[in-house]
Amino acid sequence: MKSADLVSLLSQSIDGRLAQSLVDEFIELEEAFTARKWKATELDGGRFAEAASRIVYAIDSGNLNLTKGVDDCLRYIDSQQLSHAFPERQTAVHLAKVIRVVYKFRSQRGAVHVTPHYTANEIDSRLVQEMVRWILAELLRLFVVGDREVVAAIIRDLARFPFPLMRMFGDDAFLQATSFTTEEEILAHLLFNRGGLAQADIVRVVPKDASGISRAIKKLQSASCRQIKKMGNKWVLTDLGINRIEERLARETITNIN
Repeated sequence: MKSADLVSLLSQSIDGRLAQSLVDEFIELEEAFTARKWKATELDGGRFAEAASRIVYAIDSGNLNLTKGVDDCLRYIDSQQLSHAFPERQTAVHLAKVIRVVYKFRSQRGAVHVTPHYTANEIDSRLVQEMVRWILAELLRLFVVGDREVVAAIIRDLARFPFPLMRMFGDDAFLQATSFTTEEEILAHLLFNRGGLAQADIVRVVPKDASGISRAIKKLQSASCRQIKKMGNKWVLTDLGINRIEERLARETITNIN
């Protein structure tokens, strides 16, 4: 499903501007996670939480406010003294709790403020990613009008998308995608192993012909490409190489929703 179609579905019952913001931040987060940008994942999660809180507040209160703060939105939802229009009261309470956790991760866990005690990491970012997917799935379940099978299919896709492109099998990483060129697969492994890899290690982990791997390495380090550089006995990524593989990973991630 294209992102514009997802926005269109949500806009049946949700303000179109908030729906667009929600989907945009969801895509940004998925791209950041796939590129292993843990701090960016948490920051994108915070912005997603802002859009989600305003959506839930607008539905629950009947008042649309495109700039209302997250805490103010969630306090309204939590209040026992105010009237509530959200279709499932208990779901609104659960949404408020999860949105608050996602939002607080970007600051209280250190994605915004420099702290000697914490660095944004994969475990925290994965938790943020899964909570964001749950929030989006709940909003789709509640507010998309029409064929419920279509909605169910979207939610199933969210549950399994994107699969981890790189996974460890024993001591070696393995790229779980078949559409990458030899050059791209080498770059993906070097991004995953930021300390670099010796050429023998690249040959071992990239399931391609050894001579083809050698040609790809030669091209990647050439003066006209300059995407990898040898440091000691290991190949490492240059900034040019990082930019190329991050863009490629992002395209792989959002294939199903763009």
